[in-house]
Amino acid sequence: MKIIITGATGSLGAYLVRHFAKAGHEIVALGRTAEPPQKLLELAKSYISADITEPFSLPEADLCIHAAAMSDDSGSKDDFYQANVLGTEHVLTAAAKCNTFIQVSSSSVYYPSEQTLEESDAGKPSLDKLSNYGWSKLLADQAVEKSDLNERVFILRPRVLYGPGDKMIMPRLMRMVRNETFNCPGPMDIAVSMTHYDNFCHAIEACLASPLRGTHIFNLADEETYQLIDASRMILEAIYGRRLAERQIPVGIVKLLGRLHLGGLSPLLVRALTKPMVLDQSAIKTHTNYQAKRSLQESLSEISAWVKQIGGAEVLAKADRTLPWL
Repeated sequence: MKIIITGATGSLGAYLVRHFAKAGHEIVALGRTAEPPQKLLELAKSYISADITEPFSLPEADLCIHAAAMSDDSGSKDDFYQANVLGTEHVLTAAAKCNTFIQVSSSSVYYPSEQTLEESDAGKPSLDKLSNYGWSKLLADQAVEKSDLNERVFILRPRVLYGPGDKMIMPRLMRMVRNETFNCPGPMDIAVSMTHYDNFCHAIEACLASPLRGTHIFNLADEETYQLIDASRMILEAIYGRRLAERQIPVGIVKLLGRLHLGGLSPLLVRALTKPMVLDQSAIKTHTNYQAKRSLQESLSEISAWVKQIGGAEVLAKADRTLPWL
């Protein structure tokens, strides 16, 4: 199968390239950088350098996985619109010769809730409640839903993607560590869904293997629902090789730091650390053979080995753009 993967230099994109190349597929990788990592070039049949905020061309292929996106929550609303909405529209047009289109969406299209979130909850109670990132991803999903350029379309909504190559979640968690102490933003005793990169790859394969046609939207995550404090402790122990001391910061102070963008916090990050978010996965399980293969506990040794491979916690903390391909 010939597969186009946008955002191939990013964390998820790098994992997708490795996974599908190892499975024997022909990979066409797309990224913004003019000089991609050598390891990427060794796996991809070809590489296309393009800025998706401008029109561009893609070759004919069986599948396009659109993983390119702006996710830095410090960007302006216009920045997010250009990268995630207009960019998605340009990718859709360029991928018109692809039979199947996979839109990598996000759980940020949902507002946190004590209730398990279903696909129909996107944008509720109002778009104004979403972050700029969540707002732009929902508009991008809607653009994909309206398109009739591809025979099969799957919009996949993971929650907290993690695994080797992650330059987003783990470095953010590390910013809460000072002097070998984990400064917990509140009790963090909330239920959250998380999604290992490998489970995301399996979800794509499950969609492709299904008889489904038309457009379908699916939540997906690990089988287990985690307590955020427990997951954070496990990840940090895997990174540092030891259990860290802890100090809990009152939620009121955390929210103030978030508003001021101090201590590595932002309003979006504070919300993610203090509000529960569990995804309902009944739709993808009902319509495909998807079943999560990996869990956080099973992945800790893998994460620890990867951190050592790239040079240790100090390298990971820098969250360099080349991290996924080290």
